[in-house]
Amino acid sequence: MSLVSDYAPSMPEQERPLTGGRVTPGVVRVGETVRRPLRANSEFVRRLLEHLAATAFEGAPRYLGVDDAGREVFGFTRASCQTSSTRRFRTTRSRRPLCHGDLSPCNFVFDEGKPVAIIDFDAAAPGYRLGDLGYALFLWLNLGTDGPPPDEQARRLRLFCDAYGCEAEPRIVQAVVDAVAETIDRLGAADLRWWQVQRRWLEENGDVLVAPAPSVDG
Repeated sequence: MSLVSDYAPSMPEQERPLTGGRVTPGVVRVGETVRRPLRANSEFVRRLLEHLAATAFEGAPRYLGVDDAGREVFGFTRASCQTSSTRRFRTTRSRRPLCHGDLSPCNFVFDEGKPVAIIDFDAAAPGYRLGDLGYALFLWLNLGTDGPPPDEQARRLRLFCDAYGCEAEPRIVQAVVDAVAETIDRLGAADLRWWQVQRRWLEENGDVLVAPAPSVDG
């Protein structure tokens, strides 16, 4: 893996601005790399991505260094945008596991409809796995008033939890409620109402979401 001092493409290549995300100013593609301006947490993200590379986790961008323009350089993944490999990664201030912080579909890269990589580690920080799981469940399964009937939401929840390796139980629904509540605390007035309605719906329908799957006779 190339690092800061030895990253030197053989010839200049055209820069193509990348758009579509919430934090894209200055982000460009150059050949098989993505480059963006340095940020306050760039050093932390660099260490995290290097750790993931060292553990052979292939579902995250590869950190390649800093170019002559002072921009971070990452490997480019050929797919479209919409594993617990951080378990041993520790910061000097916390022994809690490192969490992504925004496991929404828009931060995944898809190949033929299947998620193949996770991007946007800017919100990564020590936390609790239930926090990441609750936020992912809410956004991936379309839980709440905009989703399908409660029994279908319950089926999706059981399927997701089974794949993740946990039981669909009240603490999981509480993790979803907590994730929505934390989002409410961060939001401005413009988006507040919708999130408040979702939180209330989840609290009122929590028992339905973790009800046992209906038995099938015969």
